[in-house]
Amino acid sequence: MKGPLFPSALHRSTGECDLKVLRWAWQSGLFESHAELERFRVEKINWFAGFLYPEIDAEKLTLVMQFFLGLFLLDDLLDQDPSLSHMDYLEGLSRSSMNKDKGRKERIGNRLLELKEKLKNSFPEENSKREWEGSWKEYLNGLQWEIRNKIEGKIPDLEDYKYFRPYSSGVFLAIQLARTKKHFKNCETGILESTIARYICLSNDLVSLSKEKKANDFYNELIILQASFGRDAEAIAKKELGVLEEKIVSLSRLVTENDESCQTWINRLLHLVGGCLAWSAMTVRYFSPVNGKPTLLT
Repeated sequence: MKGPLFPSALHRSTGECDLKVLRWAWQSGLFESHAELERFRVEKINWFAGFLYPEIDAEKLTLVMQFFLGLFLLDDLLDQDPSLSHMDYLEGLSRSSMNKDKGRKERIGNRLLELKEKLKNSFPEENSKREWEGSWKEYLNGLQWEIRNKIEGKIPDLEDYKYFRPYSSGVFLAIQLARTKKHFKNCETGILESTIARYICLSNDLVSLSKEKKANDFYNELIILQASFGRDAEAIAKKELGVLEEKIVSLSRLVTENDESCQTWINRLLHLVGGCLAWSAMTVRYFSPVNGKPTLLT
């Protein structure tokens, strides 16, 4: 959406926290190589959290950055030669049971589990903690669905893709992390949150279409649409994005008209969308691979 409807801002501590988190990841053995570290730096992976949560304190931002960096690393790992071992790995994450003395994949898994628990403990209520765990399980279930289809070489049905993609994308984890105040629970925004998730995923698929085509990765809604609609797929996606934008605006207005105290939560959700769009527009992750040597760490 153009204009102020999806506003965005960058946390003022983003640069400082980015450097800190990259050093932490390198020292923790999470990067495969210097080149991968440099790629994450150039792609500004850690800035994603800075755009999504511009108002949290720097300590919490660092924790969220670490968690999201782990999710990006996990995504890259799972894209490499999907196999049953990946299914076992995701099952281990779901059970919070990961080998502690193996390789890089296990180090990433263990760090993710540690960070997931720290973030869980940052929620003030037991119900919020349960919802966080639920979103984590749904995220892993979505990833398992993707891996299962990739192992079978199966292009997913469009409706299945639209259902599972918001879960496997991690967008509901991001929404949960934005929900920090108790009174937000009284705001009836379930439909709005699902619409936002749908919008973010479709927007991302539009931006990353060229990259995923080159990688022969069929996990992109426009690639699935092209099987039926050919060159019209992009126009169809853009038209739906316009409809979703209007729906987000109308649902946001309806919620605040019913309860003015929900305005803060609505603003936070709209900033979440704006932050996703702003980061996607500035990162090179979805356009070309980057290789190089580290310039930050010694």
